Amino acid sequence: MASQISTQQAPIQESFTFQSVSKRSENLTNQVNLTEMIMACDMVELTGMGSFDFPNYPEANKSFQVLYFRLASDFESLKGLFNGLISIGQPNGVILEFEKELNTYTLKFYSSNEPVVSRYFSKITKVISEEIRFKKILKKIIENQKSFEAEGQLLRNEIFA
Repeated sequence: MASQISTQQAPIQESFTFQSVSKRSENLTNQVNLTEMIMACDMVELTGMGSFDFPNYPEANKSFQVLYFRLASDFESLKGLFNGLISIGQPNGVILEFEKELNTYTLKFYSSNEPVVSRYFSKITKVISEEIRFKKILKKIIENQKSFEAEGQLLRNEIFA
C-alpha cells in the first residue's frame, strides 16, 4: 500500500539585510572653489596662480584663470599616468598642459567654467587614487601568493626529506 504524503509548499521568501551594493559616489554639495580643491589635494602642490580680465573687451565680461602646480614628491612616480590622462582629452574651456622643462602643470580656464574644471580635475585625481588603491591591493595579493608558495615549498621539503 502506497502512502501519499501531501505537503503544502509555501513560497520561499529570502530576506537579506541589504538589497543592493553600490559604490559610494562623491557628492559635491558643498561647492569648494577650484583653488581650495587643489590646495587640499595631497597629490599636487600649487606653485602659483594668476588671473586677468579683458579690459579691451569689457562687454565680454570674462575673467581668465591660470593655476600652476606640480605633482607632490610621493606621486612623482605616477607622472606618466597623469600625463596620459590629460592627453586623452579635456573638456571645452579647459587647458591643462605639462611643461616638461619646468616639471610643472599649467591649468587655464575662464572663471565661468570653474565647475567644469573642478569636475575634470576631480575625475583625474579619482582615477589616480583608484590606481594607487589597485596597486596596493595587487601588491598585497602578490605578497600573500609568495608567502603561500614559500609555505608550500617548506611543507614539500619536510615531507620528502
